[in-house]
Amino acid sequence: MRIHPDSWYAMTPRGRCLCWGISSALLLAGVTGWQWRMQDRQIATQEARLVRNAETHSRLWTAVRKLSPPDNAQPSVAALPFSPLAFDTDELRMVRWQPRGAGGELVIKATWAQIPSLFATLARRDMAVGRFSIQPEQNRLQIVMQLERQDAG
Repeated sequence: MRIHPDSWYAMTPRGRCLCWGISSALLLAGVTGWQWRMQDRQIATQEARLVRNAETHSRLWTAVRKLSPPDNAQPSVAALPFSPLAFDTDELRMVRWQPRGAGGELVIKATWAQIPSLFATLARRDMAVGRFSIQPEQNRLQIVMQLERQDAG
């Protein structure tokens, strides 16, 4: 249905204002309704994401709690006492031990493959390595370590 411009101009100014106001109100109501609908969709999507994240978070914390030991559990293995003579074996050769306070300097000759187990053994014996250096010596490596007791602070 075509409205000729003559019929628009033939209306009284009050009629034109009324038509313009009604059409503007209908357009405003339509746009506002469309925006509310889009906003409701976004809120529903965010709430669903929030529920999924909460479920995932709960599931992950349950898994983490299963990994950690209970607070009242006794340590299963007592720490072995530290002795520098324990590092004088066929694979490791203790070169020098200089005690200082709650630790000291330990110099050992070893192969590259024995170094990780050396640090693990020190940790089992409650010794922390403050500093260390590795230098090549003939067919072995010389490891100089500054040790200190874990419980000494």
